[in-house]
Amino acid sequence: MEISRRTDYAIRLIAALTESGGRPLSVRKAAADYDVPYAFARNIQHDLVQAGILQAVRGSQGGMLLAIDPADLTLYHLIETLQGPISIAVCAADPAWCNRSSNCQFHQVWLGAELLLKDYLSSVSIEELLSGEKACLTSSSKLFFKKEASVLEGLLQ
Repeated sequence: MEISRRTDYAIRLIAALTESGGRPLSVRKAAADYDVPYAFARNIQHDLVQAGILQAVRGSQGGMLLAIDPADLTLYHLIETLQGPISIAVCAADPAWCNRSSNCQFHQVWLGAELLLKDYLSSVSIEELLSGEKACLTSSSKLFFKKEASVLEGLLQ
């Protein structure tokens, strides 16, 4: 799994919007201020509006606004919106892809790594990311992972 340039640019645009104080911000200004190619920024804006993350405001004082509180928008949600489902290995997302997945000694490791990654990215809000706070696995997320691991062990045995 790799964070795409598109996702990096989207985070930059959202950073510009959080600094705009709730006022509409033109895509052109945000793109220029955060070193995002304008055509790329327009495309990203369109997709984020379609996903309900941004709101487009028409008119001479228009631009784009955040439609979701950055504290409620997780890095996981943003990445999946822009890149599609997050997966460490094809067999982790689709066990039918490999005829060995039910007997493979690596399959459970890939599943565990994918669960950890999804859990971690879900624990990081865009607000935390932009403020520099470091999110970490919480005791509840560790408990979640232990439960998921035990379910997976039961399925794979």
